[in-house]
Amino acid sequence: MKGGNYGEKMTFNYFYGTEADLFSFYRIPKALFTDSYFKDLSSDAKILYGLMLDRMSLSIKNQWFDDKNRAYIYFSIEDIMELLNCGRNKAIKSMRELDDETGIGLIEKRRQGFGKVNVIYVKTFMPEKTDEKRFDSDNRSEDYQAYENLVKETIDYESLEVTHHDDMRQVDEIVNLIVETVMCKNDKILIASNWYPASLVKKKFLILTYSHIEYVLHCMSGNTTKVKNIKKYLLAALFNAPSTMNGYYQAEVNHDMPGLVR
Repeated sequence: MKGGNYGEKMTFNYFYGTEADLFSFYRIPKALFTDSYFKDLSSDAKILYGLMLDRMSLSIKNQWFDDKNRAYIYFSIEDIMELLNCGRNKAIKSMRELDDETGIGLIEKRRQGFGKVNVIYVKTFMPEKTDEKRFDSDNRSEDYQAYENLVKETIDYESLEVTHHDDMRQVDEIVNLIVETVMCKNDKILIASNWYPASLVKKKFLILTYSHIEYVLHCMSGNTTKVKNIKKYLLAALFNAPSTMNGYYQAEVNHDMPGLVR
């Protein structure tokens, strides 16, 4: 093959309609590319952070929470080498860029002893304010505005205004709910009938994208039963969107075009 070492060249098809939503994607916060604070972070480190955020889903499944309800993951150098398709030196360098001791502080490692994989706490990309800064600021109003701006940027609010003009009242309700949840001071947050660590819920809400919001809007428009508690419904829909969206759209394709499904 000319121009690469890929063997026999494959032919790739176009995306049609909403087909892109049928696939699984790793999510990298848009802020890592748009916020000047992260400008010196390498692309490999940004990708690694996205991979670590994705690994957080195992924290729920395996109940990897410490005595303070903080979620953690296991992520070895070998894992990084395999997923980034890189050598040990680059894997270590990318990890060091994210580490709180040697880099920007987006992860914190806890050693478990010789021969054991480190425990890794993946931190939110929204920096905490010091008590002094909180005291001098206009407290909640400034914090709310900062989170609102971040959420709107992450979900591509401007594009939603174009593609879902008639749904913007609901979009604004969703944005407000995300911000309120992220700013919640409780240790745990009730989603449907289950309590989850607040840190875990906040991380999931802060990486919601345009596609997730569109999915939630689609679910709401297709719901034929009366929703007694819209806030409770939206919380559950937003929390579950990353794990249920692909299956939902695939089921719709199977229903609408059964002849294409083997």
